[in-house]
Amino acid sequence: MERSSLSQAVRCALFLSCTLPLMQSAMAADVTVDELDATVITATKQDTPQFKTTNSVSVVKGEKIEDSHLDTLGEVAQRQPNLYFSTFTQHTPSLTIRGLGFSDDEGDSISNSVYIDGVPMNGLVLGQLYDIDQVEILRGPQNTLYGQNSMGGLVALRTRDPEFTAGGKVKLEYGTHNQQRAEVTGNLPLTENTAVRVTVGGEKNDGMIANSTLGRHDTAGWDSGFGRIKLLHLDDDGGEWRFGLHHMNTHGDNDYFATRDLAKKYQSNATDAGTNNTEYTLFTGEYRKRFADDTQLVVNVGANQTEWDYWLPKSIFGGTAGYDMKTRQYTGEARLNGQNGNIDWLVGGFLSHVRRDAPYTFDLSPSFLSATKAKVEGDTVATFGELGWRFQPQWRAAVGLRVEHNRRTMDWSSTQGGMFDSDGDGVPDTSFASLESFNDRKVSETVALPRFSLEFSPNDQHFTYLVLARGYKASGFNTYSTTASAAGDAYHPEYGSYAELGYRYRAPSKVWEVGADVFYTRLRDQQVIVEDGGGQTSTSNAGKSHNKGLELTATVRPVESVQVNAYAALLEAQFDDYTRGAVDYSGKQFPSTPKHSYGVSMDWAATDHITVGTGLTRQGQSYLYPNATLSQGAYTLWDANIDYRLKQWTIGLFGKNLGDTTYFTRAMANGMVIAGQPRTLGVRVGMEF
Repeated sequence: MERSSLSQAVRCALFLSCTLPLMQSAMAADVTVDELDATVITATKQDTPQFKTTNSVSVVKGEKIEDSHLDTLGEVAQRQPNLYFSTFTQHTPSLTIRGLGFSDDEGDSISNSVYIDGVPMNGLVLGQLYDIDQVEILRGPQNTLYGQNSMGGLVALRTRDPEFTAGGKVKLEYGTHNQQRAEVTGNLPLTENTAVRVTVGGEKNDGMIANSTLGRHDTAGWDSGFGRIKLLHLDDDGGEWRFGLHHMNTHGDNDYFATRDLAKKYQSNATDAGTNNTEYTLFTGEYRKRFADDTQLVVNVGANQTEWDYWLPKSIFGGTAGYDMKTRQYTGEARLNGQNGNIDWLVGGFLSHVRRDAPYTFDLSPSFLSATKAKVEGDTVATFGELGWRFQPQWRAAVGLRVEHNRRTMDWSSTQGGMFDSDGDGVPDTSFASLESFNDRKVSETVALPRFSLEFSPNDQHFTYLVLARGYKASGFNTYSTTASAAGDAYHPEYGSYAELGYRYRAPSKVWEVGADVFYTRLRDQQVIVEDGGGQTSTSNAGKSHNKGLELTATVRPVESVQVNAYAALLEAQFDDYTRGAVDYSGKQFPSTPKHSYGVSMDWAATDHITVGTGLTRQGQSYLYPNATLSQGAYTLWDANIDYRLKQWTIGLFGKNLGDTTYFTRAMANGMVIAGQPRTLGVRVGMEF
């Protein structure tokens, strides 16, 4: 990869910006900072302070996402304890939380949910993040509040609300791989009680791959456009109305898979660029009202339509392989929560309908053709609640329960054809063809998902909690199977028995805070994706498996203008009883699951005009999904940014993976891999108006 004098200068500037705080922190100017307990976790559905949330939780503020230039949820996850990802492409990451979710982009059911403004969303097509207020990451089963798709955990994104002061901001960026990004955000008050926020933008990137066959350097690139319009209305009765329309459209190439030797040099010899296009349109609606007795009503409604067109370069398998997948989902939820003396309570109901069209084509004509089509429709009806009792001033116990009914139906067809050798001379000479299909194949289950939590908080400095819960991942169909018997035979639901013990301490001065939690999940009938030689996948159930581990976090403010965050995490996520073919996977770590991760970051307000950030992340050894023997060694990422603000203007430099570490994020059964992002440098300019 070429190293220009400009890039060398940017790297030097970033390096100096990271070392200055260590030499000059005592000279930093005083700035106003939020208290450590100011962050509220909305994903608990009771707006709980982060310090007193009975769950392992991480929060990433929108400002941090922008300053560090974390483009996707995958890049956010890569820098959090016991979170990771696998990915087909740069902007379609599949998250793993404590080892669960490594095959969410392949199956009919998922382990980790993604919500935007309280509405479930297909996180695989989310693409670039923009105008985000905060990202909340809850680890461990969240099934009592969220149902079937949150065995591993939950990621909740909150977008920024409109402001009642007219104004906005323009941001322009340019970086490595010819990355160009423009974003405009504006706030427009319509009345004293109504305001609108509009965000529009686009991004272009040539990608990191040099294709020697085609003589191109943009075969892993993309162009995207995005936008959001959000309305906030405060009515005269104290109600808050929020409506949002969100859209993202990305057109990209798909030249990511290569042999390991080529991938580590960010090279490819594919004969075409393939296709990787994603698009989503999302509607979100929310109504909130707090009554005189402090009871709160919240209603969320949502609808989304997503499309993912994914076609590999023909040279990967010697023919056409891929799909055009479309999904539509409609959801609604209403809940009430309140408190009467020592008793607090929450009760709600949830409805959902989803339809997914999931075809797959593997075409080596005239020798072989496999074309499957599946239309899956799912309906969910659930009621849930939680009852808490503060039986002593320092103690609170809570019992929660969700009763959920899930039903799936599938229409499916498969065309198989080609040529075979009928006389044994090694030359295919006879054609064959078959067509199988069925309609309205059903699978359903009704499940009870309990949760128990116990809290002990003797004062504002100490908080200890215990959680016991049941996790659940719904049954489903093998939509890509090539035979009716395999496609129509639904795989079993996955269940987990979960325990977590956590402790947090915050200094009386609120200048430092530490936390620790240990967890254990016993999984039964874990859903595992198997990939065949043509890239088609199917789900089977592992008999028994588990995850267990430890997460440590710390936040320190040595001076008012400096904040240091650090974490360390250990994770054992293994199959206990799982054999596939002649291979016994018992005792093996799940794919895309580093055994440990460590990180430290620092944010420094050097003056009233200059801010600096830097961070180091260490990911432990892991196996590349879906290959349980292809290993990715431990690696370290170093990021940094520096920004200068003067009046309405901002100019900044940012860098990711400054050490230019080579690592891989995905594999195929044939041993091909996808390389992670190399060193990325950029400059940005912003203007407020």
